[in-house]
Amino acid sequence: MKVDDYKLLVTIKNVGTIRGAAKELLISQPAISQRLKQIEEQWDDTIFIRTHKNVIVTPVGEKIIAFGEQLIKGEEKLLDDISKISTAVTGRLSLGVSSVVGQYLLPKILENYINHFPDVKIELFTSLSQTLRNSMTNFHLLIVRGEKINGMHCIELFSDRLFLIDKKTVNKQTKEKILVEFQSDPSLHSMVDEWFIQHPDMKPSRKLKVDQIETCKQLMSHGIGMAVLPEIAINDLDPEQYSLQPLIVENQPLTRKTWLCYTDAAKELPQVRAFLNMFVEA
Repeated sequence: MKVDDYKLLVTIKNVGTIRGAAKELLISQPAISQRLKQIEEQWDDTIFIRTHKNVIVTPVGEKIIAFGEQLIKGEEKLLDDISKISTAVTGRLSLGVSSVVGQYLLPKILENYINHFPDVKIELFTSLSQTLRNSMTNFHLLIVRGEKINGMHCIELFSDRLFLIDKKTVNKQTKEKILVEFQSDPSLHSMVDEWFIQHPDMKPSRKLKVDQIETCKQLMSHGIGMAVLPEIAINDLDPEQYSLQPLIVENQPLTRKTWLCYTDAAKELPQVRAFLNMFVEA
């Protein structure tokens, strides 16, 4: 079996469906089903049990996939080892990036990096900072919000303030106080909740919870409710149309720090050093 075959099996296991794997790998469902049939014939055993909703890994499949996961990690390590002894900036660069940074800051940096180092294969995963912390060994570099990651070298990129933002309306006196809240780490929600406790006159009557910060921002901009947003996300808002109130606790603004984190081993890779230099310079 080729490494790509094992990657196929791992993807099917992680996603849970043939359809989901097809979408993830950009391969047609019939092609995946046909290849899976060939793989199972090669092993002379069933790897997945198909149901109407998902696939279930068989005991034999668990062993085959576990071997494949080790093989994939071995290939990645080999590629990294080759990169270390190469003078050219090539190889793969695996990035785990906070969703907020990925949306508002990373695109420009990544565009610049790719233009300078087109031979580097970028692997990008964006998620909540807490999710990234829990899987930090999967990445060469992490960009997280809140607290820095213990056991890694961390560079503070910036610290931005938090603002309570509401659209200015003529009927604000009768308007229900609704807070539109985007999914984030518990530490951010705790900071915001503490601020509302200290400012009971601003406390919302209820919350609307959404998964993405941009959805939160759009709902706020259409007058659905107020929102607490970081400074990085509000540069395009017109103060003439929105009230922007910085969150202050004990005469200090509430802020969120952003960290760029890496290990000594990762920094040995030329593509990692190139990214560190470019990101810090930017």
